[in-house]
Amino acid sequence: MAAAADDSTPRGSGGRSSPPHAGKSFWIRDFGDYSSNPDLNTDIQCDILVIGGGIAGLSSAWHAAKSGLGKVVLIESEIIGFGASGRAAGWIMPQFGMDQLSIRKTYGVERSRAAFAYCRRATAYTREIIEQNGIESDYRVPGLMRVAFDDRWVDDLHDLYSTYQDIGVDTVSWLTAPDVQAHYNGNSNFKAAISDTDLGLLNPCKQVRALKRLAEAAGVTVYENTSATHIERRPGGVRVMTPGGSIQASKVVIATNAFTHQLQGPVGRELASYQAPVFARGAVTERLSDKQWAEIGWKQGNAIESSLDLFHYMAPTADQRIQFYFIYYGGHPVCNEMEPAVSAKGADVSLAHLKRIFPALRDVRLEHNWGGHMSATRDMVPHLTSIGDQRVIYIGGCWGHGLAINHLHGQTVADMLAERSTDLTDFWIVDRKPKSWPVWPLDFIGKQLAWSLLKRKVRKQIRGSIFEGCDGELQE
Repeated sequence: MAAAADDSTPRGSGGRSSPPHAGKSFWIRDFGDYSSNPDLNTDIQCDILVIGGGIAGLSSAWHAAKSGLGKVVLIESEIIGFGASGRAAGWIMPQFGMDQLSIRKTYGVERSRAAFAYCRRATAYTREIIEQNGIESDYRVPGLMRVAFDDRWVDDLHDLYSTYQDIGVDTVSWLTAPDVQAHYNGNSNFKAAISDTDLGLLNPCKQVRALKRLAEAAGVTVYENTSATHIERRPGGVRVMTPGGSIQASKVVIATNAFTHQLQGPVGRELASYQAPVFARGAVTERLSDKQWAEIGWKQGNAIESSLDLFHYMAPTADQRIQFYFIYYGGHPVCNEMEPAVSAKGADVSLAHLKRIFPALRDVRLEHNWGGHMSATRDMVPHLTSIGDQRVIYIGGCWGHGLAINHLHGQTVADMLAERSTDLTDFWIVDRKPKSWPVWPLDFIGKQLAWSLLKRKVRKQIRGSIFEGCDGELQE
C-alpha cells in the first residue's frame, strides 16, 4: 500500500523529531529523522546566492565556496531532498537531454559526442566526490541493460546501439537473446539488450543531503523553508525577496528545475517559458526474499531500461526491493499543479508489467509509490546559461537524467561565476540561449498533441507483446 504523505510537521523549525515529507518518496522516508535548517527571517547581503537546494544548487554553492568567490548563501523553498533530487531513481548515468538518438538527429554527431564526453566526465566526477568525501549514499556501479522485451523492438534497440558506436561510446556491448537471457535464468522474455557498464545507482536523498553537509563545511549558509518570492536586478547585483526577509547578492544562480516557472518578479518572468514540469511516478516493491531473487536470476543488480518508449525503468535497491519509474500511467504528465495527489494506479500497472517480465514475482506487492516533477525543455537539452547578463545564471531541464550532470554543473557554474574560460565553459550548451515553449494556448495544444501521439505509438508497440492487456489508461 502507498504511504500517506506526512506534511503536518511545522515549517521553518529546526530539530524535527520525525521525518518531514515522508510520503514524498521512498528515499525521504528511508532517510529517517532529518533536522532542517532555520528559515531566513532578516535582510542579508552576500556575494553569491543560490536558489534551489537540489544537486545542481548545492553543487554550485559548494564549488563557489571552494573557489573563494566570497560569501555564499543557498535558499531552498522546502527541505533539502524535497524536489527531484530526493525523489529521483538514483541513476548516475552519462545520459544527456531527452535521449541520445534525438540529440544526434537534432544537433549532429560532433555535438552529440561532446555531450556524451561531458556526461561521462560527470559520472566519473560524481564517483570521485562520493569516494573522496566518504559519502554513504548506497553507491554502487552495476551497469545498465537496455532491453527489448519483444522481437519487434530489437531493430529500434539496435539503432540506438549504432548511434552509441557512431559517437564513440566504448562502454556498451550488444547482447543477443541467448546472451541476455543467461543473465536472468534463461528468461525468454529478454529478446536482446545493450549492456552499458557505465551506470551507478545510489539513494538520491542521502546523496543530496550529504552535499548539503559538504557545502556547509566549505562555508555556505543554507536556509530551508525559504522561498524566493520576487527576483529583480538592482544596481550592483540582484535583489531577492523571501517571506521573512530579503537578500542582496552580487550574482544569483537559479537551480529550481521543474519549479522555475513559479518564480516571480522580472527575472522569474524571463525564465518562465524555458522549461515545463513533467510529472513522473516512482514505486518500490516490498523486499524480495533470497528465493525470489534466485528464481529471477537478477544477480548483477543492474538497472533495466526497456526499449518501449518512456515506460520501464527499474533497478534493485540497496535493501533488496525493486524500484521502478514510469511516466505514462496515472494522469497526464505535463501538469502545472506541482504537488498533485498520487494514486496507486500507475504503480499497479507497472507492477503488472514487472510480473509479466518475471512470472516468478507473481505474488510480490508494492510498498510505496510517489510522484514528482522533472524539467523538460523544448530544445531537448539541459540549460546552463547566463540570463540577461552575468549576474544571473540559470540551470535546468535535465529531462530526468540530471543526477550526474548536475554534480559537474556545479564546477562549471563556479567557472562562470568567476568569469573564467575553461574547458567546461567551452561546452556547447553553456551560455546558449534556450528555446522557449510557445505561449498559451499553443503550448497546451502542442503538449496535448504530443502526448496523444506518444500514447498511440506505445499502444501499437504493446499490441501483441507480453504486456498486452495490462496497459491501463493507454486504452482509454
